[in-house]
Formats: sequence, structure tokens, C-alpha cells
Amino acid sequence: MDGEVADRSYELLKPADLERIASVAMRAFAGIFERAPVAGLYRDRMLLLALAQGSALHYFNGANGIKDFDVWAFFAAGPPKSFPHRKRWCTDFGPSRFGRHPADRNYSGRRVDLMGRSIAVAEGELPQDAVRRWLASPAKSAIALRQKPIYCLFPSNAFGERIN
Repeated sequence: MDGEVADRSYELLKPADLERIASVAMRAFAGIFERAPVAGLYRDRMLLLALAQGSALHYFNGANGIKDFDVWAFFAAGPPKSFPHRKRWCTDFGPSRFGRHPADRNYSGRRVDLMGRSIAVAEGELPQDAVRRWLASPAKSAIALRQKPIYCLFPSNAFGERIN
């Protein structure tokens, strides 16, 4: 499907694909930290990076199809301003067997949407436990996110673990 244009890709996601998604997202966040001053406050506070929404559902069931890759980053709260929670950044996954969405004409592959939240983390708490606690909260985004599977892309000791 390399280069194919389709609303959804039904190619199965493999662990190597998750590694590539994580790498693409980490590089994109490095640039975001340079360009966005408030996001830059969180440069060294990333707790967990996760594949979420429809692409995570596709990883789970192989039937949903992939429109784009939704990646959520969770950061330890602390700086005086929260991580920009209403902001969505986009980057290109690049050429792959997943092709690209027809609306993403300026991309060579599927779009990777990047979102983030700063969340409270207790001393000694594992990142995935802090994220699970946030997902159980009444926050609108938490309610929406927990409706579909979420898989850890970072840290490596929890890579591929289902978070919810």
C-alpha cells in the first residue's frame, strides 16, 4: 500500500510500527519544545507517550482501519502553566505500507496527530498508573480517550502495554 491514497488503511500494526510512531512523535515533540515556549517548559517532564483513539483501536482489533495516528503525551505537572492541552500538532509518518489519507495532500504518509496533557503524578508512582488515574477522572478528554484502547509507546519498560 506504499503511496496508496485511501480514507483508511487496513494494514495491521506491528510492534515495529509502534516503535516508528514513537520515534516520529519524539522527534516532532523535540521541535515543538523549541518552537512553543509553554510546551518547552515540559521538555524534561514526559511521563508517557501513547497511541490512542482509532489507530489504537485498529492495533487492538485489526478491523477499525487507520485514518491517522493519534499520539498523546503525558507530562508531569509542575511548571506554572499547564501543557497546552487544546493544541494539536501534526507531523508526517512518511511513506509506508499504510499509504496516506486523501485530505493530507502535503504528506507523504499518514498524518500523526500529537496532543498532550500535564497531569499530577505522586512520588514514586509509575507513569502508566498516573495516566490511568487521570483517565479515570471526569476530565472531558479523559472520558473521550478511555472509550478506546490506549497503548504505551514510551517509556520502554512499558512499551506496548495497554494502559486502559
